[in-house]
Amino acid sequence: MCGASSYIASRGLPVTAHDLTRHNCIGIRQGDEAYGVWRLTSGRGASRKTEAVRINGSLTTNDGEIAVKWALEGHGILMRAEWDIKPYLADGSLVPVLPDHDTPNADIFAVYSQRHQMSNRIRAFVDFIARDLGGGVGEFM
Repeated sequence: MCGASSYIASRGLPVTAHDLTRHNCIGIRQGDEAYGVWRLTSGRGASRKTEAVRINGSLTTNDGEIAVKWALEGHGILMRAEWDIKPYLADGSLVPVLPDHDTPNADIFAVYSQRHQMSNRIRAFVDFIARDLGGGVGEFM
């Protein structure tokens, strides 16, 4: 999760998952998750717990690029895959929100024809993406 420093400066930084209910959260309609509910996991081992937080927000889209643009413009807090917002976190355009909470994984699939043996180019691409995103190749096949 992240937000622009301008948004955080004006609205404050959430300290707990429940604090998100008092923030303008940017909604994205996609996947099979219930709309308007963010699932956040915190803690380790036996103290690990998952919370479902019903978010509020004035902006909703089904386009991740638009959601990121709104976050960059300071319109609210965004839950997005880390690989999608990584450059903005690195340059300080967006700041992490509740970094001790994990968000659901964003699955990525490489789809290719299995009628023929996988070409070297496809193998190289899948291996590159797996390394770049930090997952194992087996997770992608």
